[in-house]
Parts: sequence; C-alpha cells; structure tokens
Amino acid sequence: MTAAAPRPRVFYGWVIVACAWLANFTTTSANPLVFSFFLFPMAETLGVRPSDLVWGITIRSVAGGLFAPYFGRIIDRHGSRWPGAISGVIMGATLIGFSSITNLWVLYALFFVSGLTGFSIFGGNVLTIVPPANWFVAKRGRAISISASGQLVGSAASAIAAAFFIEQFGWQTAWAIFGVIAFLGVTPAYALFMRRRPEDIGLLPDGAAAPTAAEVAAEAAKPAAVVQRANERYEFTVSEALRTPVLWLHVAAFTTMLTVISPFLLFRNHYWQELGFSPQLIAIGIALDPFTVAMMSIGMGVVAERVPIRYVGAFGGVWRLLGMLPLTLGATWPSSVLVHNFVWGIGSGTTSVFQTLMIPDYFGRGHQGAIRGAVTPVMVIVGSLGGPLGGYLLDAGMSYRMFFWGIFAAVALASASILLQTPPSPPPRLQAEADAHAARREDAESAGANARDREG
Repeated sequence: MTAAAPRPRVFYGWVIVACAWLANFTTTSANPLVFSFFLFPMAETLGVRPSDLVWGITIRSVAGGLFAPYFGRIIDRHGSRWPGAISGVIMGATLIGFSSITNLWVLYALFFVSGLTGFSIFGGNVLTIVPPANWFVAKRGRAISISASGQLVGSAASAIAAAFFIEQFGWQTAWAIFGVIAFLGVTPAYALFMRRRPEDIGLLPDGAAAPTAAEVAAEAAKPAAVVQRANERYEFTVSEALRTPVLWLHVAAFTTMLTVISPFLLFRNHYWQELGFSPQLIAIGIALDPFTVAMMSIGMGVVAERVPIRYVGAFGGVWRLLGMLPLTLGATWPSSVLVHNFVWGIGSGTTSVFQTLMIPDYFGRGHQGAIRGAVTPVMVIVGSLGGPLGGYLLDAGMSYRMFFWGIFAAVALASASILLQTPPSPPPRLQAEADAHAARREDAESAGANARDREG
C-alpha cells in the first residue's frame, strides 16, 4: 500500500471534480433536452419525420449501455485519464460529423459512435461519476453533485446557444461549434490532470491527514474485512451487488423514469410551440430547468451527507410531479413554461443526487464502475425506447394531455419506490466477521463502562 502523505493545503480531489464538471459542461449538446432544438429543423432539411430522428438518441443510449460494462471495469482498474481523453476526441469528432450529414443512416452511425463515450447518457457516464466518488467518502455528496452540475449548467447554456446558433447560422454550423467545444472541454483536462484514486498518489479520501502510528496499529489489530473508512460501507463485488434486491429495485425505478422522461423532454417544446409561445420564451424556460437542477443538486448533495439518501430521492420525486401539473392540467398562460421548468428542476436536481450516490454509498468504492456498468445496459437500452415510442404515440393522434398524464403516473410510481431502496446488509462473506467484530466492540465498551463505575 502506498504510504499516505501529509495533508496538502488544497486537496487534489477538487481538481478531479473540476475536470469532471468541465467534461459534463461541454458534452451536453447530444442529450435529449438540447437535441430537441435540432429535432424539427433537421427533420425538415433531411425530409424525415421527427420520430425518425429520435431513434438517434435511442441508438446512442443503446451503444452507451452495451459498452458500459467494459468501460466500468476499465475505469475501476486503470482510471479515467486516458479513456476520458480518447473519448473527448471521439465525442468532438462525431458532433462535427453531424454538421455534414445528408443521410439518416449516417446520422444513426454517428450517434452510435458518440454513445460509446458515455458522455451525457443518463446513468451511464462512468467517466464523470466514478472519479469524484473515488476521491471522496465523507464529502462524496457535494463532490458528485458539483461535478454533475456541469452537465446541468451546460444543458442550460447549450439550450440557449443551440437556439441562437440554429437561428443565426443553421443547425449544421451549430453542430460543428458544439463539436469543437466538446473536444476542448474534455481531452486536455483529462490527459493532464485526471488521476484514478487518492491512494495512487499518496493521499487519502477527502484530503484526510495521514494516520498516526497509534492509529495504524489500532487499525491493523482489526479484522481486515471489517476495516471501514469514515462513512464507507462494505465493499461489494459485482456479483454480490447483483444479488441484492435493492439494486434491481433501483434499476427498475430509474429505467422507468428514463423511459418516460426522455420523450417528455423531447416533445414538450413542440407542445408549447403549438400553444403559440415564442421560441425565446421556450429557450429561456428550457435553460431554467437545468440551471435549477444544478443549484439544487449541489445543495441537496450536502444534505445527503446528513440524512438517508432515499429520503432525498423521494422528496425530489414529489417536486417533479408538482412541476408537471401545468402540462397535465393544460395551462395555456405563457409564464407556465417558467413555472414548470423551475419546479421540475427542483425535483430533478434532488432526485439526481440519490441516483448518483446510491451505488458508491451502498456498495463501496472498489467496484462501483463495474457495478454501474453492469446495470447500465438494462437502464439505458430499455429507457431509450421511450423517445421513439412517445413520438409514435403522438403521431398516432394521442393528445398531449393524455401523453403527459401517462408520464405523471409513471414518475409517481418510480418516485414512491425510492423510499423502499434501503442500504443492503453486508455481503454474506463478511456478515459473520462483522457480527463478531461488533460483539467484541460492545464487550469492550461494556467493560470500560464497568471499570468507570467501579472507579466512581
């Protein structure tokens, strides 16, 4: 084991957070929220239906899901430095490639390649989730939330930029600009600054000071399998995590959310356009959504360090439902766009904290990339079908009111299930030793109390 160095003045983990934040910020242009601005201009130019283009998002998610198990293991073993740098090149090149497509199948192929990077794919971006979780334990909530806020602030900025670039220069030039931004935001930062874990460079999680000789001796006297860092749970292997019911309940809940939220984000713009709302109002409203998510995710990340994270997730679900009411109730006043996006953003930011923290908090740091990669295919492949399905339902004549109420019901069910997602028991291989260790500690505390009573 690498010896721990004295605590530095500025913990390097915050550099890792900054790299992940920048990568999230600059790779948002291919997510459904921003792509919704490209949807109808591209469909008109290419002579296809918007629902045909939505399959690109599905293909991108499928690619990310299929590659995630391998990506997660690579990052657990080797870190995110060079995988991230290479992925930045790929992401930038594919976005630039979007600017010159004339064929739907070429577009699908580029979406597939961009999905292999994992960037801006719900639940699948191990390149920006795993590094902060590896560098922090006690402060993990705020570290992951800050890094994730890059995607949210980036979505807000990209939404406004997309509306402006498309109107001023056309959708082709807009894609080229976004491609250059993605490359510059990812590759240099990851190549120069990203590192796998604090222990690799002689540090400890959260910037903790090196233990004293007495503390080292005390830790060495404990059974190795039950030595825990502050706030760290037992280290589950992939197979052990996959045997816990809570992981599959988590997968079911967030697969459901992804399935219904993707078409919701893709088609709410068109609903507002049909009501006669101005493009400028819609762009401001769409930008308000991720900006609010970013602010809430940072604040609730700190809260999640103090309360059970499932309560944070369920609380966010309630706010998401409240945010949907202007659409489900058919509000026709223009300011409803702003009200919806603000309240929806509160809920999304709060729920995202639970989604990103659940795996490292419940199953430990050691295999979190592989665990996330193992369940990502189910989530993103099934969830990615929601966009095309929503498009076909609307093409077939379903009213927007019914469309939104169906999404409301699914989000309500998934949010309620978060309350049932309690931390798992230790793996069976550790349970007996953990129980014995707890019993020895209780005996020691009892003996100490008895000794103090006699002295008194």
